[in-house]
Amino acid sequence: MSSPKPRSAAPGSPLTRRRLLQLGGVAAGAVTLAGCVSANDSAGAGGADATSDGPLSPGTKPGGEITIVDDNTNKLFQASTIAAFEAATGIKVKSYTQGNFNDLHDRYATLFSAQDSSVDVVMTWAGWSAEFGQAGWLQELDASAVPADLIQPALDAVSWKGKVYGLPKFSSVQTMFWNKSLFQSAGLDPETGPQTWDEFVTTAKALTTGGRYGYTCDMGNAAGAYQNFLRVLLLNGGDMYDADYKPTFNSEAGVQALSNLVDLLQVHKVMDPASLQISNASDLADLFAKGSTGIVFNWPFQYATATAGGSALNASTVGNGLIPGMAVRSASIDGSEGFAISRFSKNKEAALAWLQFVTGAPVQQQIVQEEGWFPVTTSVLTDPASLAALPVLDTYQQSTDYVTKRWGTPWSSELDQLMSVQIIDAMNRKSTPKEALDTLATQTQALVEKYLK
Repeated sequence: MSSPKPRSAAPGSPLTRRRLLQLGGVAAGAVTLAGCVSANDSAGAGGADATSDGPLSPGTKPGGEITIVDDNTNKLFQASTIAAFEAATGIKVKSYTQGNFNDLHDRYATLFSAQDSSVDVVMTWAGWSAEFGQAGWLQELDASAVPADLIQPALDAVSWKGKVYGLPKFSSVQTMFWNKSLFQSAGLDPETGPQTWDEFVTTAKALTTGGRYGYTCDMGNAAGAYQNFLRVLLLNGGDMYDADYKPTFNSEAGVQALSNLVDLLQVHKVMDPASLQISNASDLADLFAKGSTGIVFNWPFQYATATAGGSALNASTVGNGLIPGMAVRSASIDGSEGFAISRFSKNKEAALAWLQFVTGAPVQQQIVQEEGWFPVTTSVLTDPASLAALPVLDTYQQSTDYVTKRWGTPWSSELDQLMSVQIIDAMNRKSTPKEALDTLATQTQALVEKYLK
């Protein structure tokens, strides 16, 4: 992936296709593919793609039935999308099951290594698209199967090295949310969030009082530790790798970024210590909705959670804006997800029909309006009805001026595990930020060599 330098902010500039394409490409389990047998019984984790029947194109009128395995992010599919899909296509969804995101990676690895054809469609994200796609376990799609107006970050979530292994189901970028009522009580301007990291620290100090902390995050699992470090790394102008995937995150920019993160907990004492145990963005969203913390950096569904019935907040008391930067104005991490087709499916054309149906405007409009996620196509993103339903889309449009990455790679699962140990050790002052990142860089280089040998 490239590493473009952020440009000056342009909060009021119009949304264009060029700007939408500037964003660059949520976690994984412990089972890895190094040394595993790939789809053609010859390529391991670093082997070539093994889709011997070539990229998949749409069928003229596919039929039959499909089985889908998804994570538990979206309620919409079970509630209405399946029935609408069956009515529109005549294809039956034989089974649709949802699992905890943190459990799916290992389930997929077992399923694919056994060349099991019982599952046709699986939920994926950038790391799994790269890992399972490179191993030859996901079906590559032909360009004719990809909608023309997909937003690039969403497409990145289902791609690896120029090959497309699925279609996105929603787009997602983290932004900053703040509690306007707490801002006002602390004597802060409730309509304006902090613009720089120093302002953020000062604001978080003002909000920390009476057992309530100014800032909370979710570092309680391997993926969370990775995401929280990557975010501050980008905010300080750093990057994970160079063009050849040599680790660069232990640079001066990376060490300073991690030091700033540690200081929130250990020096400024504005980070809720529970942040090191919170393992799910949904739990973080609920905590913010209860009014228990002043600021969070979270996915777009945070707005829907914070303004839903039963929340201590509402549309008038939820602030939203760009995440404040350190060496740059802002940056963020991408969290787009998608669906992919198993290489071993016997119903690939029917499975592709599901992927294309989900990217269609009716489903994408529902995802925005009912679930609070960003859409995957420019046509829905620029629809005034989308902004009316999800005001945080305005911040999303502003964020296209800044670096947004996730660095999904075939070794993402293993990296999450390694990084979580080093980052949490640094957070607890068991090691210095430099020691933690230098150790991690050595470990990561070994992973790169294993997967790209």
